[in-house]
Amino acid sequence: MISARLVAVLVMLSPAAAADLFHRGDGSARRAPAISLRKRLHVNPLITEPDTIDIELGDAISTGGSDTVPFSIHYTPRGSHVWWGRTEYSATFDSLNYDGTVRHFGDRASFAATCVVHDGDKLDLAIAPMASFLLRGDSGMRFGATAIARYDSGHHSGGVTFSWSGATSPSATNPSGTIDIGAGYGYAIGKITPHVNCVWERSTGVQRQVSFFEGVEYQVTNPFAIDFTVQHISLWGSARDTQFVLGITANTGHLHRH
Repeated sequence: MISARLVAVLVMLSPAAAADLFHRGDGSARRAPAISLRKRLHVNPLITEPDTIDIELGDAISTGGSDTVPFSIHYTPRGSHVWWGRTEYSATFDSLNYDGTVRHFGDRASFAATCVVHDGDKLDLAIAPMASFLLRGDSGMRFGATAIARYDSGHHSGGVTFSWSGATSPSATNPSGTIDIGAGYGYAIGKITPHVNCVWERSTGVQRQVSFFEGVEYQVTNPFAIDFTVQHISLWGSARDTQFVLGITANTGHLHRH
């Protein structure tokens, strides 16, 4: 099955300083779509169940004082074709509060199409082209793609990702290329799923970063879940930070009668 459970949360990592929030470059370890991607390795299904919508909202509070409130919507159409029935279309936006007084619209809007190319009994494979429109600080767009492999066996779920993105207008704060490699594992205990992730990231002209994430997801009801995660940004690398993240996911159920 493409989806066994509808769960989890989308959250966004926010650096501690305003300069990082608006001028850090791609920083995929700091973006809401990247958090959603990590959940696909152990808690979330690879794509939202066909003919349903997932609405995700979270709040990430940094020990440096900033916080981020991302919003994301995911939709998989009902159909029998690869691009209409096995592909999830998503859009992500966010607001930022980096000075403790004023909340700002985020520095980008991101869109992705996650296509399941292999739907096995245990092993699933997907590819996800993406595009981000830069709205503050830098200009232009970033294009890229992610390859995802997930393996499920009993209570165990785990997987790996490989992502690349490039800038249409590179600058010192918007790297021409970014690569990251991620791995994650989760273990389901009834309605509770503890999970961990690790991400290695390297951008053109920027020191490599290794970040670690641990959390627990609780499936309150079939269409509603909450998640709490502690995120250790750049344990090895620059701009080290820690965030405490609370998020919710709500699923609409099937939009059409079968």
